[in-house]
Parts: sequence; structure tokens; C-alpha cells
Amino acid sequence: MKGNLLLFSLIALVISFFAPTPEAHAQDPKYGRMLEDLVDGKYERVLFRAIGFTEKENTKKHPEPYSYMARAYLKIHQSDDPGLKESYPKALKESLKYCTKFIKKDKEFEYVPDQLEFIEELRSETIAQADTEMDAEKYTRAKSLYNYLTKLDKSDPAAYVMLGLANYYAKATRDAEENWSVSIELLGSLTGRIPASEEIEFIREEPLTESMTNLLKTGIIRASEQLDADGKRTKAIELLESGLPLFEGDRSFMVTYGSIIG
Repeated sequence: MKGNLLLFSLIALVISFFAPTPEAHAQDPKYGRMLEDLVDGKYERVLFRAIGFTEKENTKKHPEPYSYMARAYLKIHQSDDPGLKESYPKALKESLKYCTKFIKKDKEFEYVPDQLEFIEELRSETIAQADTEMDAEKYTRAKSLYNYLTKLDKSDPAAYVMLGLANYYAKATRDAEENWSVSIELLGSLTGRIPASEEIEFIREEPLTESMTNLLKTGIIRASEQLDADGKRTKAIELLESGLPLFEGDRSFMVTYGSIIG
């Protein structure tokens, strides 16, 4: 009996050794050289190879080349090489564009799970750039970036809060109202304040990432304070109430909540 158990254990070990891992897709011979170039910092070569795959009939619908392009462009955006950054001044936007294509083409959600860390990094970089645009009152640019965040994750309530604020500052109040309504509904489904049902169009079931949580808190505070200052207290209260289950006890959130709601 013990001998059989030992045999079975050895067989299981061998099977597990050769079984596919989450990185198995990255080892595909067609894409292996791009992975090597990405690790070696040869980002332009990654782009060159990936573009070739996106133009070939048998690989243009495959998600992986778009993932490599997105990752290479993000590395270029983060690079300290002035020549590289000068050659690709819109690297962040390009990374967002190809990442959203990557997500869209992964219809079976087979490759996206392996890239969640990258997507979170891209989200954080986008939030930082969008914040810069907001401070500079370049709301059209900010809207474009926040809109990309809604494509990275269509159930991200933070993206809709900030997209709404950018639209509000840009005087697109109807769009702002729609964005905030989506955010409130997503938060309602996430926290259980709105029972999930077939009547709810926007549903969030997964926990928020760290960057989503931070942006959501900041966004609700900024939007509600601006709305209250403009005499639109009802909408300000609605936003604050939607975020209360997540941020009750948070000092900065509760200061704003107390000053507007009491």
C-alpha cells in the first residue's frame, strides 16, 4: 500500500512539473523573443515584433501581441531615456490603447489574469497623469485618460467618479450626471446597498484594487465638495452616501461627510 502511495506521489510530482503554469502562454515560441526583449529593455524591438503579429492574418486576433505592445509602451513612458521619450511622447496613451485592445480580444479571459499586476501599474500611472491634467485644468485630456480607465475595468466606480468630475469641470453636466449614476450603482452592487438583480445594468462583484480605492475616496471627496459649493447638495450627499460603507471611519472622508451631511 505504501509502495503504491509512493508511486502515485512520484507520478503526481512529474505531472505537476510538466503541467502548464500561468506563464505558459508567455513561453509560446511565437512570442518568446518579445518576452526576452522586454526583459532586456529593448522596447522598440518589442513594438516592431508585436506590430508584425497584429498585421498577420493568423495572429492579429490573438491577445498576446497587444499585451506586449501595451507593456513596452508603459516601459517607454517610465523610461529615463530622453531620446526614447522624445520619440514616443504619447507612450502612456498608446499603452492604454493597446491594453484595452488586449482585454477586448481576450474573450475567454484566458490571458488577462496573468497581467493584472501590469494593468494595476498602468492604472496607477494613468491616475497620476490624469491628476496632473486636472490640476492644469486640461479637462479634455483628463477625460480621455479617465475614459481609458473605464475600459481597463468597466466596473471601476472610481474611474466613473473622476470622469464625471472632469466632465463637470468641462461644463458637460449631463455626461457628469450619467458618470456619477454609474459609479453610485456600481458601489451599490459592491456594498449591497442596491440588491443585485437583472434590473441593475452596472454590477461590481470583485474587491477594488488599491489604486481604485484611493482614487475613489479622493474622487468622492472632491466631487461632493465641489457640488456642495455649487449649491447641488443633493447630488453631493448621494455620492457621499454611496461611499460611506467603504470609507466610514476614514478621517478625511468623514470630515467631508460631516461638513456636508452633518
